[in-house]
Amino acid sequence: MLEYKCVSVPNSLKCFNLSIDKGSIGILGERDSGKESVIPITLGLIRNVTGEILLDGVDMIKSRDLLFTIRWTKISAVFYDPRTMFDPLYSIGSHFAEIVISHGIGDYEYGIETGLEYMKILGLERDLLDKLPHQLTPIQLKKASIALATFLEPSYVIVDDIEFGLGDIGRAAVMNSLIDLMNSVSSSFIFLENNPGILSRLTDNVIVLYKGEIVEEGKNVLLNPLHPYTIDLIRGDVPDEKIEGKGCPYSTHCRYSTSKCEQEVPWIERGSRRVRCLAHVCGL
Repeated sequence: MLEYKCVSVPNSLKCFNLSIDKGSIGILGERDSGKESVIPITLGLIRNVTGEILLDGVDMIKSRDLLFTIRWTKISAVFYDPRTMFDPLYSIGSHFAEIVISHGIGDYEYGIETGLEYMKILGLERDLLDKLPHQLTPIQLKKASIALATFLEPSYVIVDDIEFGLGDIGRAAVMNSLIDLMNSVSSSFIFLENNPGILSRLTDNVIVLYKGEIVEEGKNVLLNPLHPYTIDLIRGDVPDEKIEGKGCPYSTHCRYSTSKCEQEVPWIERGSRRVRCLAHVCGL
């Protein structure tokens, strides 16, 4: 199980909590919502972190020496810009080979052949393994980055911003291939997105972040949103000026906001859902 327990990052996340064992979960939020910190804190790329990140009970914040051995094999990530995952001087195939060799899993040929299996699932041809990263189209590079993150079937794969650098056709092609891959592997997925439409195709379990705080979470959030921020985000009505409010971080912009919203707002249970909004306490 992968658990985030009250994880905080200055100017980013505020007591972030998440627990995932099997399946998939989406984290929905705009730029500067805090979701951009999830991959760096998980992979140990940010030092100023408080709280706990537990992988099968082991706190990875306190056990940073383990991160090299578990990356790619237990936890991996697809960065929003796939170019950052590849050395421009080495072929695509050599990246698969280097990972298996450095982890003592197999030899060069094993890495190539295993990587090829996942490239095929994603609709890529073998000849792409011999090409340099800059020789691939944006769609091919995005798919290759997904293959690289999943070819050892790690327990957890974090995918950031599927549509970065892609048009409508490219986004659809990558999503369809990703869904095929999810049905073929045992990995659990965490998707970081600002597009509700993309998350609606990938998972029905969603966490909504605003200004580093979770405001709503649970099943079918996108089908029946409860928090005013979630509703506005789906409608495309979130104001450009995003001033963080007191109490509820969205209180400055919320149509239901009262002075009580500027105080501490409790979690309200609604079946398989939780929401931090006084409108549901008052029955509005």
